[in-house]
Amino acid sequence: MTFTLHPNLQSKVFVCSLPLCEILLENNFYYPWIFLIPRVENVSKILDLSKNEQAQLFLELEIAQKIIWDTFKPDQLNVAAIGNKTPQLHIHVIGRYVNDPAWPSTVWDYDSKICYPIEVLQERTSFLKIKFEESMACL
Repeated sequence: MTFTLHPNLQSKVFVCSLPLCEILLENNFYYPWIFLIPRVENVSKILDLSKNEQAQLFLELEIAQKIIWDTFKPDQLNVAAIGNKTPQLHIHVIGRYVNDPAWPSTVWDYDSKICYPIEVLQERTSFLKIKFEESMACL
């Protein structure tokens, strides 16, 4: 079966593929922000996944949270599967800082966005890919 990303997710930056999820990066300099998107067609919520897929999702989500937490040292970690505008199941993992532009509100409450400079985006993407590969190899 072919997996297709929802159009709202296609603008995100590909980092790597895990056993269940695609890992994408939000191109927003203000926040270390990644997405986990299970490669399962026609799912909009975690309940739509099989028990085995749910277990794999939570394993991959734990790894993603640890990578964001350990690497970027945020003050808070926001994890959300909202899906109001994008019906394909996707999990946000966002590092938040008390001095970020949207604090203490949600990142969606702040319209302004600064994209990473291309070199920084490439470095960040490569670095995250290595961190995910190392984490998965330890399982």
